[in-house]
Amino acid sequence: MGKKITKKKILYLYSDTGGGHRASANAIMNAVEQLRGSQIEQEKIDVFCECSKFLNVFARLYGPVINYSPKMWGLLYYWLDDKRKLSQLEKIAGPLILPELTRMIKQKKPDVIVSVHPMVNHLTLKALKASKLDIPFVLVITDPVTLHRAWIVPGVDECLVATDQAKQLAIKYGMPAAKIRVLGLPIHPKFALRQPAKKNKLFTILLMGGGEGIGKMGEIVEALRQSNIKAKLIVIAGRNKKLEKKLKTVAKSSALPTEIYGFTDKVPEIMAESDIIITKAGPGTIAEAMAMNLPIIITDWLPGQEEGNVEFVVKENIGRVSREPDKVVEIVKEFMVPARLAELKQNIKRVSRPQAALGIAREIFSYL
Repeated sequence: MGKKITKKKILYLYSDTGGGHRASANAIMNAVEQLRGSQIEQEKIDVFCECSKFLNVFARLYGPVINYSPKMWGLLYYWLDDKRKLSQLEKIAGPLILPELTRMIKQKKPDVIVSVHPMVNHLTLKALKASKLDIPFVLVITDPVTLHRAWIVPGVDECLVATDQAKQLAIKYGMPAAKIRVLGLPIHPKFALRQPAKKNKLFTILLMGGGEGIGKMGEIVEALRQSNIKAKLIVIAGRNKKLEKKLKTVAKSSALPTEIYGFTDKVPEIMAESDIIITKAGPGTIAEAMAMNLPIIITDWLPGQEEGNVEFVVKENIGRVSREPDKVVEIVKEFMVPARLAELKQNIKRVSRPQAALGIAREIFSYL
């Protein structure tokens, strides 16, 4: 009998504060599966959920806070963007999470640990030290432009960032330059498979509001309906069942051809059918849209971590920004001009990194 081959193991750490961190972990896992599926064992852990039920209560408040009081979130974000306050928070959280996190690392004995969340990294380093195991620790920063100081942990083995702007901020905040690599934001490899444009189809507008379907989506739909533009509209309402039901009723009597989806796993296929996207400034959606070569109209963003995404879209001339539905319609008309559309798409090709997840996977392999 042949010798049994022991699979190498990658452990991903995240917290389900919004869907972006989980999506980044899933994107890397899919890339690893695509490259070395039979050779690697992978597992992802929601650290607060698994290691501290008490802290998980606070982690679960993220969604309601950003939905109902984004200004409060912005104040908290900037208040905590301070080394001394983060150190104090770590001292409070440590006793609540370190024992279980250390036990988990000892039990699982991964060959490499990958973190995609800012609030678990300092504690993970302490848990690794307490476990007395020599395990490489790789940090994947999932905020492409604006970095919170919580991300910065000089003791990690490597820090992978999405943009040159993120690299410069990480260095400014204390991350050794030699440990940083710019590889892009991890997105599912499906988004790199842009299909050839269909001929003789209506110009297609995709409207999204993140997984929760937030923002002025209903007002934007109405403004587009009243504009009499010759186009097709696709709306993804996410988990917002009330919005989905309302828009499906509106679509029945609309002269503007309209398709309405709720929460769906068909986003890559829907993006492939679209010409432009109207969305909030979530980093994952922006990276996915860029991979699909879709010019972007940003209509909403979170104070703090998403403000840099807005600046990036404008600075790189890959889209425009407006919170006003009537202005959004004017931008749509601007983007429908073939020369302008071609200019935006050319700019997107210059800055997009659709294969980022595969590059990150290969970098992780260097530690196995």
